[in-house]
Amino acid sequence: MRTLFIFFLVAAVPLSAQDAPLYKAAKPAAIRTAPAVDTTPSPAVAQLNRGSTVEVLARDRGWVRVRVEGWVRESDLTVADSALRPLSPADIRSNPAAAQGKLVQWQVQSVSLQTADALRTGLNSGEPYLLALGPGPERALVYLAVPPALLSSAKNLPAMTDIIVVARVRNGRSEPAGVPVLDLQSLTRQ
Repeated sequence: MRTLFIFFLVAAVPLSAQDAPLYKAAKPAAIRTAPAVDTTPSPAVAQLNRGSTVEVLARDRGWVRVRVEGWVRESDLTVADSALRPLSPADIRSNPAAAQGKLVQWQVQSVSLQTADALRTGLNSGEPYLLALGPGPERALVYLAVPPALLSSAKNLPAMTDIIVVARVRNGRSEPAGVPVLDLQSLTRQ
C-alpha cells in the first residue's frame, strides 16, 4: 500500500507580536478576497462581527489583511486593547511616569515624516517618526515613532494631513523640549 504525503511550502515568515497587532472590529464588516480596485469591491468571503478580534498581517490602500485570509477596510477596525485613555499631551507631560505604556486614540495633523537624530532623546537615532500637531485644539508637538509595518503608510501622507492614530506612550516628556513620544499602533486618514 502506498502512502501519499503532501507538503505545503509556507512562503510568509510568521510576524512577531509587535508586527502583527490584534484589532477588534468596530462594526460588522465584509471579509473580501482582495482590496477594492477603484469602487469595485472583490467578492465577500465572510462577515466579521462587531467585537471580533483579528490579527492584521498586511496593509494596502486603506485595507488590511487579517489572519482569516481576507480583507476588511482598516477604518472598520480598532485596536483590540480596550484600555484607550482620554489623555491629552498636557496630561502626559504633567505626569510622564503615570502615562508611560498607556494607549491613546487621537486625531492629529501629520506635519512630516522625520528621522531621529541624537537630539531626539526619546527616540532611537535613525528611527522614523511622524512630527504631528494635536490632538484637537491643543495643537502641541507630538513625536509618533513609526514601526516598519506602518512606514509605507506614513511615507504616503501629504503634509498637514488630518489622521486618527492609536499610539502607546513611550516617553511622556522627552528632553530637552518636553515633547511626548508615542509608539504608533495604527493610523487612518481622515
